[in-house]
Amino acid sequence: MSVFDSLNIAEQARQLRNPQGEVGLAVAAWLNERNRRAYAAFIAALALEPESCVLEIGFGNGRSVPDVLAQASRGRYAGVDISPTMVEEAKRFNADFIASGRAEFHCASAERMPFPDALFDRAFSIGVVHFWRDAVAPLRELRRVLRPDGVAIMAALTPPAVPDFARAEFGFFLRDAAVWEAHGREAGFREVRPEMLEFDQAGADGVAIKRTAVRVSVRA
Repeated sequence: MSVFDSLNIAEQARQLRNPQGEVGLAVAAWLNERNRRAYAAFIAALALEPESCVLEIGFGNGRSVPDVLAQASRGRYAGVDISPTMVEEAKRFNADFIASGRAEFHCASAERMPFPDALFDRAFSIGVVHFWRDAVAPLRELRRVLRPDGVAIMAALTPPAVPDFARAEFGFFLRDAAVWEAHGREAGFREVRPEMLEFDQAGADGVAIKRTAVRVSVRA
């Protein structure tokens, strides 16, 4: 049994929302292994250019950074995360990129990001935006830091097939494609394209479970 599966559902939700301590580090490592292929496909969908300036919202332990900078070979990466545990781990893992000036990590919320206007031409967030109680405010902030014609892709859980821990009482705010489109328009994006996804996910007993998610692509 994984560390994650040994937790009760309230603790599972808490460690996904804001990973803390040794358990948070173990959960982040578990997520990396579990979602390796999905993350690679997600980053590929960004269609990065060699000089892309890339933002990640909710970088976790920072394991996506080498893949991003391998594609943006002359570009830069910056990320925000609300977990001090994850910020420190991401900095440790990516120390060489930090030293070379190609990566930076900030403990900050998506509602108030420490970047100037129109800095990034690509942005992404995986498994984070379903924690936004008010999605319009962080979407507006994302719009602010994207360059004109910049693109962001976000993925989140959505009904009907979600894990037991994905409840509002545990800090999950699930929206369908239509709601995400409305929020994106309200935030000022000129293009908003939500896409419903269905996939199989292995349960604690190894049996595949149907899940649903939404991938939202926006253009500034």
